Amino acid sequence: MARYEVLEAGLGTAGSGAQADILFEMGMMYATGRDCSVDLVAAHKWFNIAAIKGSDRAAELRAELAGTMSKREIAQALRDREGPDGSRVAAEHGEQRLGLGFSLDGVVREYGALRDAILAVAKTERVSVREWEHDVLFDCTITGIAAAVSEYQRQRDAELQRHMNEHFAFIAHELRNPLGSALAALSMLERKQVLDMSERFAQVLHRGLTRMHELIDSTLRTAQLATAIQLQREPTRLAALLEDMEMSAAASAEERHVSLTFETAEDVTLDVDQRLVRSALTNLVRNAVKFSHAGGAVVVRARSTDEHVVIEVEDSCGGLPPGMVQQAFAPFAQLGSDRSGFGLGLAIAKQAADAHQGVIRVQDLPGKGCIFALELPIAARLEEAASAKPH
Repeated sequence: MARYEVLEAGLGTAGSGAQADILFEMGMMYATGRDCSVDLVAAHKWFNIAAIKGSDRAAELRAELAGTMSKREIAQALRDREGPDGSRVAAEHGEQRLGLGFSLDGVVREYGALRDAILAVAKTERVSVREWEHDVLFDCTITGIAAAVSEYQRQRDAELQRHMNEHFAFIAHELRNPLGSALAALSMLERKQVLDMSERFAQVLHRGLTRMHELIDSTLRTAQLATAIQLQREPTRLAALLEDMEMSAAASAEERHVSLTFETAEDVTLDVDQRLVRSALTNLVRNAVKFSHAGGAVVVRARSTDEHVVIEVEDSCGGLPPGMVQQAFAPFAQLGSDRSGFGLGLAIAKQAADAHQGVIRVQDLPGKGCIFALELPIAARLEEAASAKPH
């Protein structure tokens, strides 16, 4: 180690402000045991980084030090060049390649190409690569592949799971709404004695609808609410959306003895994804009817400004339980004692609002009910924003 001692003594004249010299000094500290225990792996790591930064002295000492180390120690030093989380770069590479659409074998081939490129540069520069250096390069390549592939697979599986959950949760929930209307209509026909439930075809109809309802509920229990949405915008009249809401909720409101009133101002055209907005509004109105007490009222109001349309749904639920205002739009949150649903309706409504750069909020009226308000940009504002973007 005498050579290290001599070089250490001369550090004072080596331009200590330079980054390469600072890194070189770190290598010297570990190589000589100055203020720490001697650690050849750490010394090799810092000499290696200093050499990359342009220190010729570090390159010389790195080569001399490598002669006293095992292949495993050298491989560890090279892997640790980025610190204790050296595989982070490889993991980020795998995640990036997934985002760019690379296949898994494409990610692996890139590391093989990197290894070949390193050897090709060495050959071009007439640098002799020794056997142990080949082994170290191979070991580092395999380590990089393992980290990149692991992260690639983890991100891919998570993405597939999110898409699957979104698909099942949305489809099941949307099937549940019209099915609920069908069951409510069947119940009304029975009460009004229009349909004789003792008839076999009526019983088959009731059993079939009930069984389908159970299957959809079972699907919802195992689904997670996903957040990513691809909008399919189209010009949509507000009046048409409100008419759909009134028709879909009328039977349930009558069955529960809840009055349903719509108060609308002038009609406006929205540039929205009809499927999502219709789902959001339908869920708001159905929830209002569901949680309003018998004899109560649900009022839907719509108004517009130059920039937004605001749709309010006021119910007669008696107010929210303490602490539930903050949780109202969380997936699977249950706001009342009725547990027949799964708490996805308001989460889907918020999802639709967020996707349209809108807002959804709730105002609690203790002892009376709640007002849920959905605010969306109107078409003119969206068109102006689109035309203002640079091309």
